[in-house]
Amino acid sequence: MRSKRTELVVVSVRFIVLLILAANITGCTLLRSSVAALKSTAHFVPMGADGRVYSEPGAEDIAAPVAVFLQEAIATVEREQYRPFVKPVQVYVTRDEESFADFTGMPKQVRGVLTAKLFLSGRLRQEPDRINRVLIHELSHLHLGQQLGIYGYNANLPSWFQEGLAVTVSGGGGAEKVSEAGAVKVILAGKGLKPEASGSFFFKKSAHSYGIEPPLFYRQSGMFVAWLRRLDQERFRSFLLAIEDGGEFDESFNKTFGLSLDKAWLRFVSQL
Repeated sequence: MRSKRTELVVVSVRFIVLLILAANITGCTLLRSSVAALKSTAHFVPMGADGRVYSEPGAEDIAAPVAVFLQEAIATVEREQYRPFVKPVQVYVTRDEESFADFTGMPKQVRGVLTAKLFLSGRLRQEPDRINRVLIHELSHLHLGQQLGIYGYNANLPSWFQEGLAVTVSGGGGAEKVSEAGAVKVILAGKGLKPEASGSFFFKKSAHSYGIEPPLFYRQSGMFVAWLRRLDQERFRSFLLAIEDGGEFDESFNKTFGLSLDKAWLRFVSQL
């Protein structure tokens, strides 16, 4: 019979997992995601080429290129986000989309996600050219999550910036299904992204918050973040370092770029 102390620990762990998923997962039921995050990954095996990549039996064909790409992917994120990872990186590759959904609570069509762990889907074997981009996209999230912690990452950083940065750093990862030209048409029609200047821990916005599908949300967000970086690379670097240091998103943006987020968005749209 379990002691009260053990039961309290179990309840506490489940509550923490629930909070993490409430902050990070949208578009699926919280109950399913919470249960999925508690599943053991003990049967995943570290890859010989890079022991930071763990393969579920049957996923070796996908885990092998991930293991080859990982060090370069980490270097890309550290270079583009201006700081090293502060904790060890681990990547879990599932054997197929059904297993991915079981471990993450996410829809089968999703290719990668950061919940309590970073998972990549075995479905990527159908799109081998996307493996590196999806890997870097999820590592971008992990990097800032490590810098700021789960709460700071979500409470301070708006979701469009999280996804836009990940798309930019990964060379389009997550936005492949929508061209820039297609995204421009939607923006000029007054639809889609309306960037807010703060995040939310419990009410994180998603693509559907703006009435659009995820690939379009990723493309629009990535285009805006890339434009901000082109606007002034040094200022963008100072801005990203400021928020990595825990600075408020809105205040850091205004101070670094010398204009409000709303004015920056209007300038961006005017130049499309």
